Amino acid sequence: MDFYVRNYQEQDWDSAVRLYKKLIKCEENVIYWWPGPENTWEDVHCVFHNGAMIAKGQVEVINMVSKDYLGDANHLIYVNIKVDPDWESFEAVMDILYDRLLQRAKLLKNKLPSKFPTKLCVGNYATEIIDNSYFESKGFKHFESLYWMSMEKYKDLSPINFKLTNVNIKHWDMNTHEEEIKYLQVENTIWPENPTGLGKLHEYKRNPYWTSITAFYNDEIIGSVMAWKEQDQNIGIIENVFVKPDWRGHGLAKHLIIEGIRHLQKCDLDYIELLVETKNESALKLYQSIGFKIKKEEKRFWINI
Repeated sequence: MDFYVRNYQEQDWDSAVRLYKKLIKCEENVIYWWPGPENTWEDVHCVFHNGAMIAKGQVEVINMVSKDYLGDANHLIYVNIKVDPDWESFEAVMDILYDRLLQRAKLLKNKLPSKFPTKLCVGNYATEIIDNSYFESKGFKHFESLYWMSMEKYKDLSPINFKLTNVNIKHWDMNTHEEEIKYLQVENTIWPENPTGLGKLHEYKRNPYWTSITAFYNDEIIGSVMAWKEQDQNIGIIENVFVKPDWRGHGLAKHLIIEGIRHLQKCDLDYIELLVETKNESALKLYQSIGFKIKKEEKRFWINI
């Protein structure tokens, strides 16, 4: 077959855009990764036929567990592969990119702290049936489903009756390493199997308009939410919402989320978005009570590598 494979290059941007447009013309909702900065292009592989990009695949370490973390957790490396919907040999092209990216993922794994296992993961919308079936054929197992929820940026927010004595809520920049570690130690107790690492926290903080709205009782962190604007899109993000178990049931989570939304409403946004596990009924009801609506469902799969 008259095609070749190579790493993404700067002149490929228009081809990557055309591939995306063909995908969303065929399937309205597609999880498509845009090529990142030049220092990541070694992890982006493209397939060309007669000079046209017919497929693109990428791999990235999404969550690295710190070597001094004391719990049980997994490093998470994600892969994303998309093939031109008009290309007849879908599986053959997927195989080429998957084999290359699997080998690349194994190289990335070797740079991670070896005391923790590594999962290779993929996430596609539930409607991307062909793509999901392909990864299942490779042995990937479903491990979670998420709802993508969104709300209008200028939605009126009703005030809530929130009263907790001696609780101080502030925008916390975590300017020092000690403050970052303090936050992570608490947050990691909320999701011990998928802890946020220092590298991921720094990635969050690099986003425009990033803020952490955090609740303190004396000097103890009891709840937090992060908010930011996506780098290349007019979308606001609400992320890492948590309240420690002993402080739940007082409206604190709702108060923090609304403060995050108000922060984002100062930005030039199209809408505000968040992700929630489909099985987390209490969180789902909370977000819906604020005004978020379910837009899409994402299914995630993984294998050990």
